[in-house]
Amino acid sequence: MVRPLPEAVCTVKVYYLRARSPFVCLQEVLHSQLTDIQTRLGPSWGRIGQGREDGKEAGEYSPIFFRADHWECDRSRTYWLSPTPEVPSKGWDASFERAVTMGSFRHKRTGAVVVVMNTHFDHEGEVAREQSAHLLLKLANTWCGERASGLSTPVFFGGDFNSTPTGRAYKVLTEPGIGVKDIFNILPADAKYGNEEITFTTFGDDPNQHPGRIDFLFVRDLGSLRFVSFSILPNKFDDGVYLSDHRPVVADVEVSVQAAM
Repeated sequence: MVRPLPEAVCTVKVYYLRARSPFVCLQEVLHSQLTDIQTRLGPSWGRIGQGREDGKEAGEYSPIFFRADHWECDRSRTYWLSPTPEVPSKGWDASFERAVTMGSFRHKRTGAVVVVMNTHFDHEGEVAREQSAHLLLKLANTWCGERASGLSTPVFFGGDFNSTPTGRAYKVLTEPGIGVKDIFNILPADAKYGNEEITFTTFGDDPNQHPGRIDFLFVRDLGSLRFVSFSILPNKFDDGVYLSDHRPVVADVEVSVQAAM
């Protein structure tokens, strides 16, 4: 049964969106939950993304919410993590349809441009995770050629990758020479906050689930960016109620206006 978010959970999620960032990537969002969040945020926020089962409203979304009063979405698309990314489909040894939401955003006042990608890799298919990582790199390259300035557009990859730093998918994305970095590794210790080892906590009720760092923020093309801070925020209230079985991962990054013009 599809249900809206519980009142307290929705309130906290909306707080994080309003207070933390102009771009927020969520995973495992059902359509009714998506509309709940959008209603709370109001018209100053926009969103992109499609349901992964049919490319419309069925199944889970990996939406990108953005500050529409500051940023304009010039282009957006949902691709499926499969050999046929243009249509709803399962890929390789994945258990479910998996997708990546992509958007190209232009700052209304300065003209700065960034591309944001939000995804949720399969939880069982190791081949699917590895091939999905290759696909993300291919899509980033396709969308982001060099601009007239000779610089390429910064690309941010966010999501639940279901891969630890020792996993094959993570290694594909961060292979030397690719140009993609885990933002966690860019910043020094005094610019980080929160638990550095665990983003997926589980709800504590399944002995077969193990906490670990599987949610990441990656970036490609660091030259025009300044990295300010990185946080892994709490996901559990004092009374033991979980906001989610994942902790929010947040990065503060400054984009160079000159490089985007």
